[in-house]
Amino acid sequence: MKLGAVVLCAACIGLYLIFLLLPRKSVEPRPVIFASAPTIERIEALGELCVLRIRLSDMLEAESPDYRAAWLIMGDALISIDLRQVSLSSDVHAKTLRMQMPPLQVIQPRVDHERTRWWDTRSVRWHNGWFTSDKTGKSARLTQAAMIEAQRMIEAVSRRSEFMDEAKISAEAIVSAMYSGTGYTVSFQWSGSQKSSARN
Repeated sequence: MKLGAVVLCAACIGLYLIFLLLPRKSVEPRPVIFASAPTIERIEALGELCVLRIRLSDMLEAESPDYRAAWLIMGDALISIDLRQVSLSSDVHAKTLRMQMPPLQVIQPRVDHERTRWWDTRSVRWHNGWFTSDKTGKSARLTQAAMIEAQRMIEAVSRRSEFMDEAKISAEAIVSAMYSGTGYTVSFQWSGSQKSSARN
């Protein structure tokens, strides 16, 4: 009887020692996560971004002391935004981002000479050109001056409000898409304009 009790006691002591000697799994503290708003770097890296391409057509008339001519002008231009000039303010608690957008720029306005068509050329002299010298040279100089004016015309037309509004919508859609996975609502304020909009 005594021998059984001794064996049982020894077994208990052995199990206790084994329990003490076994390596225990350390409990690591949970990491503390601080909420932070999205940063501006993700869009600054894009630099200057083309947001809209415009195709234009219009009639242009030009007149010299000898001729009056008309052309159907075809051309295009790009509207871009420099995303390196965007400024960002955020509200972590409200989960909102406010973008201050720089002015849009018209770049690369050009006359598409392959698609532009001559329409008409007439003499403005009383003799209807019968006594006009250097007809080819005078006509060529008139055409050259008209194409320079056509370039200016395309740039001016590209700045119309309807094209700028369309370009703003395009730019806002691109920027909003870049922050779509953050859970923040993005609003926009454009330089030189009181109009702002918000996108989720």
